[in-house]
Amino acid sequence: MTPSIRRRWPWFLLVGSLALNMLAGGFVVAHSFRPPPPPGGPDQMLERFVDDVSRRLSPADATVLRKALDDARPLFVRMHVSREEFTPRLRTALMAQPFDAAGVKAMFDSVHAKDAAVRSEVEARVVDTLSRLSPEGRLRLAESRLP
Repeated sequence: MTPSIRRRWPWFLLVGSLALNMLAGGFVVAHSFRPPPPPGGPDQMLERFVDDVSRRLSPADATVLRKALDDARPLFVRMHVSREEFTPRLRTALMAQPFDAAGVKAMFDSVHAKDAAVRSEVEARVVDTLSRLSPEGRLRLAESRLP
């Protein structure tokens, strides 16, 4: 290599390093200013959906939708408690000596039956709520991004 080319390499490395550091710094700054993610769970997701859709509905339809959500809160609590109770029961069944396969199967069947009952109740509430909305409200709901 000629002496002039050897002297240029440190400059290319310096510029490249500076560019990478600026890119990394941009990611750090962007990440620090990003709002925290919304809380998870079906009830929070449904609440965000109702808040978003209510802005486009008539006041009467928004009230119907919000009341339906408020009436369903005990159902969400029941779902959450059921899921929290399942893990310790399963852990206990897995550690039991001798292992009771029929008992674990019955536990799963019970959980599936409870889930099906809750799903049926949710579906009935959704149908009832939709029937109480005005035709314009149902149209606006159909035009929105459904959960």
